[in-house]
Amino acid sequence: MRAQTADEKTTATGAAEEKAVRSVERAFSILMCFTLDEDELTLMDIARKMHLPTTTVSRMVNTLVGLGFLEKSPGKTYSLGANLYYLGAVARNHFKLQKIAYPYMKQVRDTTKEAVSLYVLDGDARVCYEHVESLLSMRCVVRVGDRFPLWAGAAGKCILAYAESELVEREIAKAKPITSSTIVSRDAFLSDLETVRKKGHAISYGEREEGITSIAVPIFHPKNKVTIVFSVAGPSVRFTDDVVEELLPVVKKMTEEISKSLSYR
Repeated sequence: MRAQTADEKTTATGAAEEKAVRSVERAFSILMCFTLDEDELTLMDIARKMHLPTTTVSRMVNTLVGLGFLEKSPGKTYSLGANLYYLGAVARNHFKLQKIAYPYMKQVRDTTKEAVSLYVLDGDARVCYEHVESLLSMRCVVRVGDRFPLWAGAAGKCILAYAESELVEREIAKAKPITSSTIVSRDAFLSDLETVRKKGHAISYGEREEGITSIAVPIFHPKNKVTIVFSVAGPSVRFTDDVVEELLPVVKKMTEEISKSLSYR
């Protein structure tokens, strides 16, 4: 039996490490298949989302069940397990952004009675990172974890206004009418982003949801990068231009304080 050369051992080690990394990536991809709207999935559902054979997914799903990161129901569907619930609680308690921003969000909500959200850039979408519900029955409804397009709404425009041109062009190309106010013209969109940069805030009048006015103010990273925005939204009949004009300076002062507390500026 021939002994392995040093090069062969290095190649074998590299292949094993690559396989291990791929397995970890796939395991996390399986967990990310679950959403607020799809919190229970069959094995076939997961395989379809992963674009992998059911046999491959089955082995990984069973491992995740054994580790407590997935749970299997009697009906043979899967859901996120208790260990993820525990880790989520640990992460929420640790995250500096949530701790710093939440008191400001609650202060704005208590003053305006309107919904306040914190959105974070995630790939080609903005995700609701934190939300404080409106105190009124007619309200803008958003859930933590909800994903929205970047090309529709004040928060998306606020992120794109400071984004690299490649991302901006990709998002503009996706734009399609959601409401009668959705901006779909490239020139109009670019002009609006320029206005956002000049004024330091974005406003949407029903661009994503008819009858809803929203404002968004950026939280800056170094080099003027923006991946987090502070947003307030409410029914247009109540969240009027006068209310918006009075609120914007207050929110801008808050986002400056949040940025400083996060050491982004």
